[in-house]
This record gives sequence, C-alpha cells and structure tokens, in this order.
Amino acid sequence: MDLSKTTVMIAFYAISLISAVRVTYKSCNEAPNQSGIYWISLTDNGIPFQVYCEQEKYAGHWLVFQSRNDDSTSFNRSWNEYKYGFGNLGNNFWLGLDKLHQLTNSFSYDLMVVMDDYLDFFAFQRYEHFVVNNESSDYSLRLSGVNYGTAGESLFIYNNEKFSTFDRSNNKGTANCAAEMAGGYWHYDCRNVLRTRSNLNGLYDLDHIMRNGSGMWWGEFGGTGKPLKKTRMMIKIRE
Repeated sequence: MDLSKTTVMIAFYAISLISAVRVTYKSCNEAPNQSGIYWISLTDNGIPFQVYCEQEKYAGHWLVFQSRNDDSTSFNRSWNEYKYGFGNLGNNFWLGLDKLHQLTNSFSYDLMVVMDDYLDFFAFQRYEHFVVNNESSDYSLRLSGVNYGTAGESLFIYNNEKFSTFDRSNNKGTANCAAEMAGGYWHYDCRNVLRTRSNLNGLYDLDHIMRNGSGMWWGEFGGTGKPLKKTRMMIKIRE
C-alpha cells in the first residue's frame, strides 16, 4: 500500500477514535463534580469548545471565562485575540468574546467576580443576568444591576458599554482607554475618576505599583491603590 495513503488512513482513524471517546456537555451543570477542563456544545449539532468548570467552590457549576494568577500571560491583546480567546485554561486565560456571546444568549447567567489582593484578602461580587451582545454591537455588556458581595459594586457602570482593545477603541471620552489601561475591557471613560470602576484585564505588576491606573484593580476593593494578585470572572446558569 502507498505509504502516504497509509498515513492518511491512520490519521483518519485516530481522529475518529478521539471524536468517539470525547464527551461533551451542554454546560458546567452537566459536567462531572470535579473542577477541570471539559468540552461543551450548546446545541446537539453545535461546534464543541473547551471551558474550565469550577465545580468544587462557591457551590459549583461555574464556567470560568477570565483567570489571572501571575504575570506569565499578557492581557494587553488585540481585538481578534479577545474575540477568539487566549491563554491556558489551566492558568491564565480569556475564554473569548464570541464564546461569551454564544453562552449568555443560550442560557440566563449570573456573573461572579472573585479576587485576592497581595495581603491574601479574598473578596467577591455577584451580579444577576450577565449578557454579552454580538460583535456588531462591539460585544456590549448587559447587567441587571442586582448584585451583592464583599468586594463592593464596581462593574455596573459598564452596563451597555462596548468592549475596547488597543486596536479598536469604543469607549467614552477622547482617550484610547484600552491602550492607557493596558488591557481590553468595557472601559467606559478611563479618565473619569470614579471609585465604581474596575480594570480586571490591566497590567499584572509584581512590583505592586500602579501606573496611572493601568494595573489590575477593583474600585471598591482598594481601587488603584490596592492592586490584585488573582482574579476570576465566572458565570453560572440561573436557577
């Protein structure tokens, strides 16, 4: 048999075998009760993609779409990188705005933001009805405004705001906020000094020095003067 044909046949059977044993779920609600990376498909014929499900903390069934633990991954990324996602699902990553839109328009989700500072103080804030609109709306954010937690409210100001990156600025004001704040986000007006703002995709700085607010911070949990060591943004299907 021709060697090239043999190689093709082996590759085909290998792919078929992988596809046959790969288990997909419709959400983290259906995934096993162990935190980890799982394949999900929102419809029976949908294209599956991998997500990290937090199953062991906060009553479980949380799908993590942003995670930051160290400075090994830059979050100062382009529009396309934020659109499709980047990083390592086991450590630092952004799942992708396209996937966030698909998810939050398939089910009704709550959002929870969890964070630690450099003194290892932990805080969280939970929001009801988190939705990311499609790319034609520049992935604008929708929140109901109902929230509670220990971190303090520092996100609702971005309700109905468009997403911005350094190469596609959609924020209010004259500044390119994604460039100034060193990361893509629903930036509002970064030169408007408000305690209820946040910058979870900003610069991860091991020196704990904030450069003009460009670091990673949450307004009501210390603001620009108290940089964060770890953050997670997670969504969970509303019960």
